[in-house]
Formats: sequence, structure tokens, C-alpha cells
Amino acid sequence: VPIDGSEFSTIALIKAREIGEKMNSDITIFNVIRPIQDYKYVHNKDFYKEAEASLLSQSNELLEKERKNFEDYPGEVDSIYKRGDPAEEIVKYAEEGNYDLVVMGSRGLGAFSRTLIGSVSDKVIHHIKTSVLIVK
Repeated sequence: VPIDGSEFSTIALIKAREIGEKMNSDITIFNVIRPIQDYKYVHNKDFYKEAEASLLSQSNELLEKERKNFEDYPGEVDSIYKRGDPAEEIVKYAEEGNYDLVVMGSRGLGAFSRTLIGSVSDKVIHHIKTSVLIVK
């Protein structure tokens, strides 16, 4: 379940838990940190280091918060973060891990979150071989 802290990723987690309990499945909660170098015009190295540390801290806090919602979950729950392009990392991780299903929100925290389907969700469904459930 890729999460970004948005309302839609929370809904996806709820749906994944519901499915997981019925199917006796393990769940992996996944967050992707977009590297600072992806942002143009960052030239200050101190700012870069602080921003990277802040992003890592936010990712860890988000994963920890969501893991707490699974404390009584009957299966195994893992959480992990990766750095990179969110869609690429989701596809890569899901396929390398031989997951049966990716459950993700239809939109996230991106700048164009009001589009019909988020750009990350759209990229994932067009490039992944694993089954995907998009939750609204």
C-alpha cells in the first residue's frame, strides 16, 4: 500500500486492511521520498541536507503513524520507504517483491490532486504487471 499522507492513501490503507483480513494476507506500507535533487534551483548545500533530513523524518513519522493502525492486525505488517520517483519505485518494489496486489489511492498530495486520477496512480497502472486496486 503506497502512502503519502493524503486522505486517499488513508482510505487505501483501510481498504487494504479489510481485504487483508478476509484473505489472511500480509501487508507492506510503502512511502516514497522524492529526492531533493528533483527540485530545480536547490543550490544551498545546508538547505539540501536539512531538507533531506526533514523528508526522511516525515516519512518515518508517517509510516510509524500508519503502522499503529495495524497493531491488532492478524497478519504481518511491514513498512518501508524508498527514495526516487514515486511511480517508478512503486512499480519496481511491487514487481521485485512478487506482491499479489497494490492497493493505492486515486489521488495524492500532488499539485494537481483534483485531476480524475492522480499522475502517480496513472503511471503505476500503465507500467506495472502486478494487479492494482485504485481506491476512491
